[in-house]
Amino acid sequence: MVKRTEDRVRNLDQKLDQIMNRLDTIEAALATSQQSAELSSVLSDLRTGISLYSEPLKAIKRLYDARRFLKATAVEKDEISRIIVQSLAMRGELNISQLEREVRSARGKASRRIVRERLKKLETDGIVQRVPRPGNKYRLVQ
Repeated sequence: MVKRTEDRVRNLDQKLDQIMNRLDTIEAALATSQQSAELSSVLSDLRTGISLYSEPLKAIKRLYDARRFLKATAVEKDEISRIIVQSLAMRGELNISQLEREVRSARGKASRRIVRERLKKLETDGIVQRVPRPGNKYRLVQ
């Protein structure tokens, strides 16, 4: 049942992404023709409506991804690693400072050094990956 629901959420998210890509194409065509400003406004409203559904679906998808990592023994037994995985699942990409604040909020105390060590271990275990952008953000492996 859970797997089927997870597949349905992923399928719906893919369909919404396809719709957004098609809207981009239509908007680009309208921008070059400049014949109908009213249609551009309607498309903008449609994009806003779709994004209202898209963001919660992405959060649900991240939670499904996190669920399988939380059952890993290393994560299950280590409170800090569990908090890191949960934070990345709920909030998406985060840097070390943001993760430290999340751990501090959940536990009452946190050390940047310990958070960094846990991130390296999670990265080695294939649970977390570094995002190749400035700022060294991390996310759950897809």
